[in-house]
Amino acid sequence: MSTLGKIDELVSWSKSNGALVSQNVSFRQISPGNIGAFYGSSHGEDAKLEGYQMRLPVKLVVTLCDAIESFQKDSEGDFKEISRQTSSINSLLKLYLARERSSKYLTSSFYKPYLQLLPTLKDINSPYCWTADDKDLLKGTNLGNSLKENIGQLVEEWWQVINLLPESVEKPDAHFVNMKFYYEFKFYKDEDLYNYFVVQNENDADNWTSFPNYLWASLILKSRSFPAYLLKSAVDADFKRDEAMLLPLVDLLNHDSKANVSWSVDDKCFNFKSDSVVPNAQLYNNYGLKGNEELLLAYGFCIEDNASDSVALKIKIPQHLMSELQKNNIKLPTIEDYTTSVVRSDNEKKAKGDEYEDGVLFFITNDNLPENLLEVFQFLVKNKWENNGITLRMKLAGLNQLRQALESKNNLLNTDIVSKSNNAATIKTYIQSQRKIYLANIKKIKRLEKELLSDSENKPHLVTLKNVFKKDHKFQQSLLVSLGVSSYDEIVNSQFSDQAWLLYLIRCYNRDEYVNPNESDSLGDDDNYLPKWIKDAFLRVEKEEGEPSAAEVVQYKDLYLGLIPQLAEIVPEIYNRGKWRVQELIRSAKLLDTISFVRGKEQECILVETE
Repeated sequence: MSTLGKIDELVSWSKSNGALVSQNVSFRQISPGNIGAFYGSSHGEDAKLEGYQMRLPVKLVVTLCDAIESFQKDSEGDFKEISRQTSSINSLLKLYLARERSSKYLTSSFYKPYLQLLPTLKDINSPYCWTADDKDLLKGTNLGNSLKENIGQLVEEWWQVINLLPESVEKPDAHFVNMKFYYEFKFYKDEDLYNYFVVQNENDADNWTSFPNYLWASLILKSRSFPAYLLKSAVDADFKRDEAMLLPLVDLLNHDSKANVSWSVDDKCFNFKSDSVVPNAQLYNNYGLKGNEELLLAYGFCIEDNASDSVALKIKIPQHLMSELQKNNIKLPTIEDYTTSVVRSDNEKKAKGDEYEDGVLFFITNDNLPENLLEVFQFLVKNKWENNGITLRMKLAGLNQLRQALESKNNLLNTDIVSKSNNAATIKTYIQSQRKIYLANIKKIKRLEKELLSDSENKPHLVTLKNVFKKDHKFQQSLLVSLGVSSYDEIVNSQFSDQAWLLYLIRCYNRDEYVNPNESDSLGDDDNYLPKWIKDAFLRVEKEEGEPSAAEVVQYKDLYLGLIPQLAEIVPEIYNRGKWRVQELIRSAKLLDTISFVRGKEQECILVETE
């Protein structure tokens, strides 16, 4: 039967079972696997309505209850209990869809007009079923990094439910051959998966317990399902939070994020209403605020300039920090915070509750850099001295670490795609949208950092090498004599910044040794730019760390011999006063790590007064 014939059969079936569909609405094939609804008239009775409404009786809806009832009727076993034992509440519904479209069941199925019009794996065009070349174009993206893992989680879900099926369930002849895939999957490469899913098994609907058929059913739910709890006022059933349902005919409407639609249930009918009807144009549904990655996985398309698009950051948080985040009232995200998907993956489910062992998922958009993401990064850079909330150094260092993470992910993206694939344009849209989000948030982080550095209350607590050079003339001259550098720029270009900081910290430690002989117990003008808080911090390191280990002495011995003895001889008024041993050099390095943060691409080191 042609696609047009199948569409007509579905419409007739729906109407004969009580569905209300305007005669002005027609359904047409837009592309293989993609059928849309078109409102074809601007006059008549429908034109008097405020918008457009479609009614679908509940008896036409495909639910988990239908799956349980069907399996229960044909075999022995408590299928309601089986559905509760699966990791996904929808596993049995997926198996039911796969079985119901097999030739043995399709002919007599109540849902035959609906099932025979559903798209194939290839027509759904999810990246799960792409060729290896197309998947290769996704390298460096969130999806490219997680695709194989997502399929693996679906394989585990499939394996669980087919092993829960009682022996009384009549299975296809190839059932036990199907099960080999579970053990072989880890050896499959992308091209092997494409061949297995699309080339070898796409048209074998009779082999309904195979993973390709389970994948097909999963993608049907992912792309077409609605939340089953919408029916709670019309059906006597205890719907679970993630339980899905399928709405024949209604699910043919394509997506427009700007469409003003509403869903409701009354008199045992599901009602779809749109206030965005345009005569002689396509009639749209609104799938919700979905980013391009979710659209691509479920529907095979992306939207340019998608205001709902986002990128994911998975952050591995050390276990000892989890309680500290909780103590500081920092709320970690859950799946409800970032998706409108009815059918969730295991990976998404792990993002809620206390299951953060694989990392915490944060989603950022063009307009939203989550505050809790900033706070998590600030705690990730916390040192052992910072025990009273979030310090200025933590704020600055956390911003810098997050900025580096976003820059690294952005640099992995390849927008220079040269491919003849039909998916190339879609992939490019997806990648360009991700890059736009990264760049927008990198810019936002730079602005936040600039605001912190320029804040009048923060400035007195910051020490830059540029200001050290500007104010501590004796120190600047000592570096000219010893290292041959006379300016801050030369220090940076010669990559002597670290050595300069180590020397400066020891100089601050010895600040009381630089006494102006004309003013008892006071420092000279230059020596006044040796902050007392740095000396106090140095003394704290000295007290807490004790004597350096032999290994540390060996590690710093060459650096010490290359710097200090020469400096003590050439500039004794600085480097031959107080303590300038290898021990001080080691403590100086530890202190630098504790009281500094590194800024931007230039890796500028800035000291922050401890609080």
